[in-house]
Amino acid sequence: MLSSSLLGFAGVALVVVLAPGPDTFLALRYALNRPRNGIAAALGMMTSIMGWAALAGLGVAALLQTYPAIHQGIALVGGAYLLYLGIGSLIKAQFLARAAAATARTTTRSATASATEYTFFQSVRAGMISAALNPKLGLLFLALMPQFIPVGSNMLGSAMLLGGIFALMGFAYLSLLTAIAARAMAWFKSPTVGIWLEGVSSAALAIMGAVVFIGAFR
Repeated sequence: MLSSSLLGFAGVALVVVLAPGPDTFLALRYALNRPRNGIAAALGMMTSIMGWAALAGLGVAALLQTYPAIHQGIALVGGAYLLYLGIGSLIKAQFLARAAAATARTTTRSATASATEYTFFQSVRAGMISAALNPKLGLLFLALMPQFIPVGSNMLGSAMLLGGIFALMGFAYLSLLTAIAARAMAWFKSPTVGIWLEGVSSAALAIMGAVVFIGAFR
């Protein structure tokens, strides 16, 4: 591939990666639960991103142009999934807030957070599903990516290369976010602050889910 194509796509990918979105808040939500879970969620997202890249290389964009209802269906399911994650986590955060208020001030957060502990596999799965059902990622790879692949190049190989660039940039950014979240939690060392941060990230997920869901009807 031409270096100009790689640099052009890298620039677009950087803007998309740095823009706050559902995947960003999902990784942050799981990182607040446990730092390694944030990394696991990011790994799951990058796995789905490579899947989107493979679909772009196989020419699925033409299928979506012929059947736009497929893209709308992805947006509906993706929005509903984010709503499910956000509202469910928000309810748990409120439950923990009430439990923390009822305990002594010396009680640590770990004593009240057991109800929201996630396994590594659960975090990976959540990240994979979120990225797989993110309609904006679908549009990026299926509609925009082919424009950066020179005529005559191997479509699948070029798409996987560009997808790898995006995945590396995305994983590096989300890993940095996870590290910042972990340091913030260690610095605050307050059950109330920790639960408040979890509630905020969960609410952001729910709001973005609603936006994606409603946008599917436009």
